[in-house]
Amino acid sequence: MSEHDYLDDSDAGEPRDVHPDDIDLEKIPRQLWEQALAPLHRSQRSWIVVKIRDPRLKEIAADLAFELDMSESRRAIARQEARGRALRTAAPLPSPGARHATTQPTVQVNIRLRPDDHDRLTQAARAVGLKPTTLARALVLNGAAQVLRDSAGTT
Repeated sequence: MSEHDYLDDSDAGEPRDVHPDDIDLEKIPRQLWEQALAPLHRSQRSWIVVKIRDPRLKEIAADLAFELDMSESRRAIARQEARGRALRTAAPLPSPGARHATTQPTVQVNIRLRPDDHDRLTQAARAVGLKPTTLARALVLNGAAQVLRDSAGTT
């Protein structure tokens, strides 16, 4: 099996992986360069840029690769900041007690949300850097703990 067998047309319509060594930006229309480079790792993008022979095209490709790298860096910083905000502002999950071992069986709770309620949950989860299911779990557990605290104080 040669290294190019993964590009045969036998699976037409299926997405195909393209090896970075097979990407020649000089043969691709410029409006598709970003689409070709975006899914690649920054070192692969750099390698593709280095292979370009035309100095003018090389400069354009280098600028595009740099912008893609910077965009990825900004997204990574934003994710890190969101995690920091989540640590500072998210409702903490109740800490497990000694009897709450990880080997203990779990129980699944399902709830149905209207699309607009789910959108609000998703927005709130993004705001604190959590997945919607994690935030929902925190809200349910913390709400139940609050109800128990409130009911213990009224009896």
